[in-house]
Amino acid sequence: MMRTAKLLALPLTAFLLAACATPPVEHLYRLDYPLSSSNQAEAQYELQVATIKLPEAANRQQLVIQKSATEAIVTDEQRWIAPLDEQLTSALTAHLRKNLPEAWLSSDTGINAGVAANPGNSLPRYQVKVQVDQLLIQSGEQLTLEASWVVLDSSRKLLKREHKVFIVSLHGTAYETVAPAMSEAAKQLAEQVAASVAGVRK
Repeated sequence: MMRTAKLLALPLTAFLLAACATPPVEHLYRLDYPLSSSNQAEAQYELQVATIKLPEAANRQQLVIQKSATEAIVTDEQRWIAPLDEQLTSALTAHLRKNLPEAWLSSDTGINAGVAANPGNSLPRYQVKVQVDQLLIQSGEQLTLEASWVVLDSSRKLLKREHKVFIVSLHGTAYETVAPAMSEAAKQLAEQVAASVAGVRK
């Protein structure tokens, strides 16, 4: 009986060790933003969107959750599918394309990055630069995005400077609530940036 018990214990031990060795499952999140429309109006001006600048502590692949005013945790198994600055820039550009249908949108790293330097281009040219001053994700409470941005003309003359804080409620404590909240914050940011661009165009 003792020998049988030992034989049974060996497979059980091996199973437990294998279970412990199983790597944790990673969950990947992306921002939600509109796809480009094929029915764009004829461009009246060009708008170059610079890559959004994020605080180094927030611009990482893992989700950073604020536990208290002085403590944050980094979630190794909860990650953005792409760098957050890239995702926010893509979301901003997509929303601006929707909100500013008369603008030809380009990025500072895309195929149209050198268009503004082309003297043969007759369209008015502008540039938008956005900086995230603070990003706080408080589990079960809210997401706070504090951002500053400027609108420049083709000679890099400052036309507009703005600053705003965007607060979006998190519906629950699950990590899955973070990406929708960040998407909403990006949308609200884009609406305000679009209003700034429209203002200098008047």
